[in-house]
Amino acid sequence: MAGTATGNDCDVDTSNNAGCGVQASTDYSFGPSFNAIGGGWYAMERNPDSISVWFWARNATGTVPSDMSSGNDSIDTDAWGTPTAYFPNTQCDIDSHFSANNIIFDLTFCGDWAGIDSVFNAAGCPGDCVDFVNNNASSFADAYWDVAAVRVYT
Repeated sequence: MAGTATGNDCDVDTSNNAGCGVQASTDYSFGPSFNAIGGGWYAMERNPDSISVWFWARNATGTVPSDMSSGNDSIDTDAWGTPTAYFPNTQCDIDSHFSANNIIFDLTFCGDWAGIDSVFNAAGCPGDCVDFVNNNASSFADAYWDVAAVRVYT
């Protein structure tokens, strides 16, 4: 895979809800730098042998596979190159641990992790997450999803 594993224990019950993370090899796959480049394309493939995730910058000429960018009715992930994240079915029976996928766009400000006072305060923020969100609406003026398309292939 092109990214770097940040955790290898995918059991959220034993890894403090961290799961199996992957740090992308680019610094613009999320956050302000992602927004600055106009966003990007994410694709995920799950089959009995592996789970793969690819990322391409939206405006990077020639990097987004043509079957993706043209909206073809079918795609060929074998032609997409090395995925950003790759989880082979060597240590985990994918079919027994994963069921139907759900696509969810969510802006959770104070969830399981960020809502913990020690995590919130460690980031240099006073008080607690809920109070900050409730009293600082202007801090979230640029917190939104701008989705051009969602395509699902089976």
